[in-house]
Amino acid sequence: MNLSLRTGEPHVKQAASFFSGDDVYHERSTLQKALDAIGGDSVVAEIEEQRRTILLEIEERASCYLELRAGITAAEQALKLYRDRHRSGMMMRASEAFRTISRGAYTGVAAQPGNDGEVLIAVSANGGSKIANELSKGARFQLYLALRVAGYHEFVANRAPIPFIADDIMETFDDSRALNTLRVMGDMAMGGQVIYLTHHQHLRDLAREACPDVTIHEL
Repeated sequence: MNLSLRTGEPHVKQAASFFSGDDVYHERSTLQKALDAIGGDSVVAEIEEQRRTILLEIEERASCYLELRAGITAAEQALKLYRDRHRSGMMMRASEAFRTISRGAYTGVAAQPGNDGEVLIAVSANGGSKIANELSKGARFQLYLALRVAGYHEFVANRAPIPFIADDIMETFDDSRALNTLRVMGDMAMGGQVIYLTHHQHLRDLAREACPDVTIHEL
């Protein structure tokens, strides 16, 4: 009995020492100091007020961002509708000009979505089609000229007419295509001034044939 008590006595003392009042008091004091460092309820309330203010600012900025995004989306849609509406008319006029200039070798112009935007397609008379950069140099020049013609008609239809100036763009055209191109330019001259610069003498005669009232200036 005594041996048992003596053997267990150190353990009992250690346990009693671990849960002593001094340790509990020390821990309580440490926690109290931490609370005192906060400064009381006023600091907590101030922090809470700041938190609410920041949340309100975040909410307000998020609302402004959403409004801006909605406005940008609406503007983009409006621009797309405008382009589609006007592009349809331009494509029809460009197709007509391309058909005339190419003497029926190509019947129209189309546009398809590509990796870097839209891709121009030339529709041939035999039912096939080619991307613009697959065309021969002459056909590609005819296509781009047809687009310029369509753009000019679109511009002068809604604004004050401005001169259309071209500088020897028919160097790759044969006489029949050059004659048709000059006829297209004569039609353009009904809505504005068209000026063509060239050092090829035979184009002067073709211009007179295509448009009898053309004015020739010798420079």
